[in-house]
Amino acid sequence: MEKIAMSPIMLIAGGTASVFYGLYTLAGRGICVSSFVFLIALTVVIAGSVYQLWKRRMPPVLAGLVFIMAGTVFGSYAELRLRVQRQPPRTLTSLQQVQTIIGELSGEPAPAGTDFYRIPVRLIACNTSPDRQFSAAGMVELFVPAGLIRGTYAGGIGTIGEQPELVKTAMTLHTTAAFVPFLHNAQPCRFYAQGLKVLVQGRFSKTGRVFYVRPVQPVFLGWSSPLNRIRAILRFAFMRMLYGWGNAGGLLLALLAADKTFLPPECTTAFRNAGLAHILALSGMHLSLISTAALQGGSLFGHKKRAIQASLVAICAFVWFAGSAPSLNRALGMVCIAALGRAMGLKPPLLAVLCTMLTVHITFAGSDAVTLGFLLSYGACAGIILFGDSCAYLAAGKIPPAAAQSLSASIGAQLFTLPIVIGAIGSVAAAGIIASCVVSPMVSFFLMSGLITIPLALIIPQLSPLLGTVLNIVYDSIFFTADLFARMPQLMPETAVQRIVISCAGVLAGIGITAAAHRRFAGIEKTLLS
Repeated sequence: MEKIAMSPIMLIAGGTASVFYGLYTLAGRGICVSSFVFLIALTVVIAGSVYQLWKRRMPPVLAGLVFIMAGTVFGSYAELRLRVQRQPPRTLTSLQQVQTIIGELSGEPAPAGTDFYRIPVRLIACNTSPDRQFSAAGMVELFVPAGLIRGTYAGGIGTIGEQPELVKTAMTLHTTAAFVPFLHNAQPCRFYAQGLKVLVQGRFSKTGRVFYVRPVQPVFLGWSSPLNRIRAILRFAFMRMLYGWGNAGGLLLALLAADKTFLPPECTTAFRNAGLAHILALSGMHLSLISTAALQGGSLFGHKKRAIQASLVAICAFVWFAGSAPSLNRALGMVCIAALGRAMGLKPPLLAVLCTMLTVHITFAGSDAVTLGFLLSYGACAGIILFGDSCAYLAAGKIPPAAAQSLSASIGAQLFTLPIVIGAIGSVAAAGIIASCVVSPMVSFFLMSGLITIPLALIIPQLSPLLGTVLNIVYDSIFFTADLFARMPQLMPETAVQRIVISCAGVLAGIGITAAAHRRFAGIEKTLLS
């Protein structure tokens, strides 16, 4: 068991996170001081660097302050950048007069209630009338009627109206000249995916951050790159194949493509109430399984280095296919940082790798940092490192190693994320730790089975119905088990004091476990040295 010592990257990560969330909270109340904090912190860092060059040695307290100020620079920059990104779109005309926009989808459709899907879009141009066109810049959320999205899915049936004359307006700006051929032969969108360029009709909300799309099929205007087109085609071909496998296909689609389109609502509810929602969110567990499968496949060639290279390629391909998600970005970033460290002859501790990725992630993707998925992903990983390893150390020799590893990881993740879950959701599953230990291996087996059956179904299509039947048997057992745990009591603190008490109790329990493990380690170490 390794002792955890405070390192510069931990101080930087702590400064980055605390300053970012502190400034974000202040900005929500109308107090915007990120620029001043950034300049002050940058001044301190520069002064500290000059002092280091001059004196060649810096007192530990001063060095710690400089590292925290470096984190302050990153955190204040991230909050300022996020605030700029969230500003209303910029154009020379009034947003309330806009009738049509041209934009590029920067993400995948996600349900927004029962009647709409939301899609993030980067604006290119807008029209207030057929003969008045304006350049536009910024990000906006498209709120698309659910029927237009679901009608493009496998098994979906939708009705789209006639395309009005408005969409045939001449493109007069240099940024829209490439769209003229598409408008002369207007085609509705066959599917929606990142990188797709569209022309949609509707209206902006009062704040200008949301564009409500009329129930008229948007016009297809091409792709931002061939890779985005290939990815979209592969995703929807994958969706069509899994659609024929029913509920099992829906779970596989959620686990491999971060798309819960075909996942039954009762399954999602059961996982959430059982404290297993993290299993459906793509994370390091999924990357580790993909990596393991690639390693096993690469080892068939009898070359360890090639197997490792195949594993890294498979991980990158999976993240590219599944799409950007905070948990996936965190897991992939940690893999890359650890691999870079090994290539440089270093063996960075896992906590240092996590802190490095946290700093980079907040700095360059502040929009991810304010999502629940981001907080739970980093919180669970930190809990496994800080509390989970201690649990495994204490359980060593008392229960089987596999069971100890699974139980300790679940305990560490649940204890560390308890304040986040209670603060965001308001309740926590009492049996979440046991449920995770039982259901996670079942889902891992299901996912590995899917990785085997999908290539078989592609090679021998006649086997597809049989393979789908087998996977549905596994799915039924997973759903039955998750639903059983979901029916167990929920901890639902009603007051703020109760939430604070339960949250603190969970964190203190984790600290107590870690302290007990360190005392035991110190005792064994002392015995061996005496």
